[in-house]
Amino acid sequence: MIVLKYFTMFILAGLLPLPLSWGAETNIQSLVCLSPKFDFGKVCEDAVVNHEFILTNQGSRVVNIGRVRAACGCTKTVLTTNVVPPGGTTVVSVEFDARKRRGHQSKAIYCDTDDLEGRTIRLELSGIVIAPIDIQPEGLNFGTVGTAEKLTRDVLLVASGTNVFHVLTATFSPPLFSATVQTKAEGKSYVIKVSNDGGRSMGSAIATLKVQTDHPLMETIEIPVAAVVVGDIVPTPSSLLVTPSPTNTIRTYGLSLSSPIGKAFKVTYVDLPMAGMSNTVKSLTPDRTRIEVSTWGPLTGLDGKFIRVGTDLPTLRELLIPVRVLSAPRE
Repeated sequence: MIVLKYFTMFILAGLLPLPLSWGAETNIQSLVCLSPKFDFGKVCEDAVVNHEFILTNQGSRVVNIGRVRAACGCTKTVLTTNVVPPGGTTVVSVEFDARKRRGHQSKAIYCDTDDLEGRTIRLELSGIVIAPIDIQPEGLNFGTVGTAEKLTRDVLLVASGTNVFHVLTATFSPPLFSATVQTKAEGKSYVIKVSNDGGRSMGSAIATLKVQTDHPLMETIEIPVAAVVVGDIVPTPSSLLVTPSPTNTIRTYGLSLSSPIGKAFKVTYVDLPMAGMSNTVKSLTPDRTRIEVSTWGPLTGLDGKFIRVGTDLPTLRELLIPVRVLSAPRE
């Protein structure tokens, strides 16, 4: 009993090692990959990326790999051996096909093992796939524009890496804009000048710039082009709504004229459609003016008439603002 007592004390004090059969399993996560992530950087979308991940058995027992699986069909894997002895290695060869891919890519590979911990080892292949032809910008938006101002913007096409291409044609569908091609560096970079000289109808102007090239992976490039066309001067409200006054009470209504594209203008005249109507004009800012119109009486025959407003803008000499007569209120 005394010997057992002192033997137990020595063990608790750490002076004697525990027998292996008394301790926990020491073979924990023995199969490891010291570099489980690989960044292949930037490649063109016609590239094939190859990389080898090395798995090492740092434990004391044989580790078996059941299967190696990729999360995406664009990634293929080959395993040199699925039985890895203590101190041994195996290689997971990975092939990533970048065709029909673009932008940031992250591909996971899973190795299922019979290891005590970390039974599944996750590997990762990542990088950026770029187009053979870089488009700058990929779309044009002119924003809010007037009906007559000249619009001009450039699109730059540049070959990526060792790629070579030539622009064959550049057209619009529908033909709301025009396109001309200029060569910056033969086979490597081109400028497409997009323009519209005016005469546009108000509303949304949406078209597609179609560029034909001789590159097999990008034979047709489509670039969206858009603009919102407004009048150089816009009245608010768009119609003057007036009500009859059976008791001949004078009523005053306000109209705001403003330029959504920031053009400075002046009102040169206001032509009212009925006798007895009057107006005052006040310039608020260089691109905004307020007109107050006063009416009285039954306003018979006024509905459907127009107020004519003259301006000093060469592109908009006169605005026609319709008048609508509402039902007379009870007085």
